Amino acid sequence: MIFVISVSDSFAHFREPIQEYLHRLKGIIEVKYVKPEKSENPAFIRQKESGRILELLTKQKWIVIYCDIWSEVISTEALSEMIEKSKITHPNIIFLIWGAYGIDESILAPFIHKRISFSPMTFPHSLAFLVLLEQLYRAEQIRKNTGYHHG
Repeated sequence: MIFVISVSDSFAHFREPIQEYLHRLKGIIEVKYVKPEKSENPAFIRQKESGRILELLTKQKWIVIYCDIWSEVISTEALSEMIEKSKITHPNIIFLIWGAYGIDESILAPFIHKRISFSPMTFPHSLAFLVLLEQLYRAEQIRKNTGYHHG
């Protein structure tokens, strides 16, 4: 099973396409939402949000893939291959979309197995979530050899 943990409280701008991809991926992915912390202190926000994420991570064995702007940019084909290879040793994969101030590395770094980036550009969290959903759908279509992906 593929899980997505997203630190966000609203997807208003992209609600319809997000719902469409969640429908297409029904039974393939499960989404867990972490409510963003409200504070004027970014370190406090990172610590609190990372603590909530950690609670979700410690419930099962996972391979955790952190979606991080400063990490390696990979292709759709590489994402699909990475998912398939990961499923061999880890039945559960988590994609983590961090909050506005990132994560507290001292809390979560030991749990992260791979870091990837969609782009060196910064996106709103709801758009990053939508991009991830579309890429997971595309990766699934590559696996099924449906012809959806024309890479």
